[in-house]
Amino acid sequence: MNIKFRITFWIPMLGCLLASHFLSAQEKQQEPKKPAEVEQAKLGSTVNVHQCGNLFLAGQFASDDIKLFKEQEVARVITLRTDGEIDWDEESALKDAEIEFHKFPFRGPDALTDEVFDKVRQLLSDQETRTVFHCGSANRVGGVWLAYRVLDEGVELESAIEEAKTIGLRTEGYLDKARDYIERKLEERDNQSETSVNPGINDDFLNSELDVEAFVERFEVESREIYTHRLEILKACNITSESRVADIGAGTGLFTRLFSIGAKHGWVYAIDISTRFIEHINLEAEKYDLENITGVLCSEDSINLPPDSIDLAFICDTYHHFEYPQSTLASIYRALDSDGHLIVIDFERIPGVTREWLLKHVRAGKDEFRAEIEQAGFSFVEEIEIAGLHENYCLKFKK
Repeated sequence: MNIKFRITFWIPMLGCLLASHFLSAQEKQQEPKKPAEVEQAKLGSTVNVHQCGNLFLAGQFASDDIKLFKEQEVARVITLRTDGEIDWDEESALKDAEIEFHKFPFRGPDALTDEVFDKVRQLLSDQETRTVFHCGSANRVGGVWLAYRVLDEGVELESAIEEAKTIGLRTEGYLDKARDYIERKLEERDNQSETSVNPGINDDFLNSELDVEAFVERFEVESREIYTHRLEILKACNITSESRVADIGAGTGLFTRLFSIGAKHGWVYAIDISTRFIEHINLEAEKYDLENITGVLCSEDSINLPPDSIDLAFICDTYHHFEYPQSTLASIYRALDSDGHLIVIDFERIPGVTREWLLKHVRAGKDEFRAEIEQAGFSFVEEIEIAGLHENYCLKFKK
């Protein structure tokens, strides 16, 4: 369940900025994206066109239509047609127009493989790029798009089938292939449930009587290097005024508040498993009327955000609290847009150097955590050096 709330706190060096950053709810209001509606559309002489957000689902277009694609800001074309199905060079014409081109040819249900489903789903996950996805009549497109619509956008199967038929699906063999693929992928998800890597580590935060003020005193004090160097950390995150940020394991809201000010025209999702932390942040919100924050009560294996809803995922001193890292990382990966980044700050764990309490509390060191994150599909970008951090390191990844 998502809980919208507004928060801030008094930071002496930033307090003077608050008044200039107050925006109306109408200017700032943003919500997690829902799957776009399917609507009829037109693209020149293109056959059987429907639009779903930035995606055009269509039959064949003519070479003369490519000029119109440019006017409509189409940046990518995906075709399922095989060589010889048209009498002009679609690939060269699109490349001349500087439009990205992808080809996954198949003809007939027997030729529709998991690889086609997998690769098309991967491309369609980038919802910011305006795309034409086509075959000859949108029949094949309907079958392949059906899998994406169910598995990646969460549309109920029977509703998605009706949508696919609306856009052009008519071959039962393609529908059967899509059903089989969807069922197997859903079964794989069910069978991939993880075992907790650190059972009980979050018990205190799940306690309905959690003493929030005690954690404020522990987390928001100058003796904690993360707090002392919070502005340097904020700078390293490189957010813009329109950034969409997920503060994962938001706790008392220290960085959520900073992100709220920096992303004044964007949005911040404060994500935590503790209802008490969310309640605390909500109460703080009433004092200062910041409105670009949504609290998300997450589960222990998912951040509960929809696909393509954030630009930056930020995890500070809480990755070692992930009981189910691969499932949680998978949910972060889905939530990030195609150019999204992940920043992880956590404690160094070096026997003989690290404090004894941290050695017992933090289950693994930097190299192991990095390997887990890369295993989830992220690419390592760099280790960011932040002046003043000695017990902590900062790693940056991209989707």
